[in-house]
Amino acid sequence: MRCSCCGERRDPDSVAALLCDDDIRLCKTCIGWLMHQAGGVDVTATLPVSDMDAAEAFYRRAGFEVHRYDDGFAFVTLDDQSVFDLGADARATPTHNAAGCYITSTDADAWHDRLVAAGLPATRVETKPWGMREFSLADPSGNTIRIGKPLSPGPDA
Repeated sequence: MRCSCCGERRDPDSVAALLCDDDIRLCKTCIGWLMHQAGGVDVTATLPVSDMDAAEAFYRRAGFEVHRYDDGFAFVTLDDQSVFDLGADARATPTHNAAGCYITSTDADAWHDRLVAAGLPATRVETKPWGMREFSLADPSGNTIRIGKPLSPGPDA
């Protein structure tokens, strides 16, 4: 499928149609660029990890790309989109780490199936009273990663 903005051929799962015109489809790169042009803010959390090698192995197993810059810092991306960063912190242990992040997806069940198939310790998927279908898992440093899908259509659905 071709992006209506940059003209590049993209995987159909990585483009979205405009709400007002189904024939205009934009890739994630162009959507991000457009968001910044409109004055949008992009925030990337930095998760503390006590063992960068273990964290890198965990996130690669979960299907992310990990771009290490040294033993103390790494970017974690998915399909060329920033998800979060990793920062070395010896104090980050599973029993003393309260950090985490929430990944909003269009299909929490597919994420769950993929992560469980990779042997990662995910909770069961549940429908929550706050309008999300979600689950969670913890990385080796105790960071809680929650992944969910909004139940009703909206800008993030």
